[in-house]
Amino acid sequence: MRRSITTNIALVSCDLNGTLVHQHTMMDMIRVYFPDQPERFKKAKEAFNKQTSGLLSMKEAFAIAGPLTRGLSLRNAIRYAVKEMNFLEGFELFISTLYEKGIYFIINSTGYSITTEVIKAIYGPEKIYAVICNRLIFGWGGRNHKVIDEAELSQRVKKYFRGSEKEKSYDEILATGQVKLGIQDEREKVNLLFTIADTLKIPRQAIAHIGDTMGDSVGISDVARNGGLGIAFNYNQALKNYLEKILKNENFLGTILLIEPKKETSSLKLLSDIILSYSS
Repeated sequence: MRRSITTNIALVSCDLNGTLVHQHTMMDMIRVYFPDQPERFKKAKEAFNKQTSGLLSMKEAFAIAGPLTRGLSLRNAIRYAVKEMNFLEGFELFISTLYEKGIYFIINSTGYSITTEVIKAIYGPEKIYAVICNRLIFGWGGRNHKVIDEAELSQRVKKYFRGSEKEKSYDEILATGQVKLGIQDEREKVNLLFTIADTLKIPRQAIAHIGDTMGDSVGISDVARNGGLGIAFNYNQALKNYLEKILKNENFLGTILLIEPKKETSSLKLLSDIILSYSS
């Protein structure tokens, strides 16, 4: 249903895992690059399934899953984002359309910065205004006292796509097993989003947040409480149950939409059309 508030959407915040890509990238890269150690993936999957269902906090989930990445090479982390991630249909059109319409786009995810750096390198950093995410720590030989910072990580990703992919350093820089949480909990997703909006002088009514699991329940509901647009897209049952419950018990200044349940054929073209209908 159309909102009574007529402010056009100017800032779109979107989850990554399950919303822009089909996989849960943090556990899937463990599955792909440690095939001879299936227990790693099993433990990570259990932790993240509990987190996306609301049974574990982000901090608790990453305390379990972070150490399971230890030994992952920077090369394989980059390769994962290039070769293994399965974007929902219409991803490139979605971000290009927002960019052409002058709508700021933010990836707001508990995923890792190494993944979002690759996305920016491939699809154009100008199309992604900002990233809110967690940081998988890499160090020379996987050692904690020889870590590389985010600026160097970003530069190495850029160099990889500029012809330096054969450098041995991409095999020598390994995940330490530590994760620095840029997002401590679900509420921090929306708080950091509001901080960016304030910097851009964008009112709350002009914000949209999109997600698929309970990790985005606070973002979707708080954006709507403040007059914006909260969208459950490619959503799981736990998020559906939560949003339907609060919709029965609260009156929102903005709008909450449940667009499409989780399925392999979910298309971001539908999401583009909805965002544009609130931006004209």
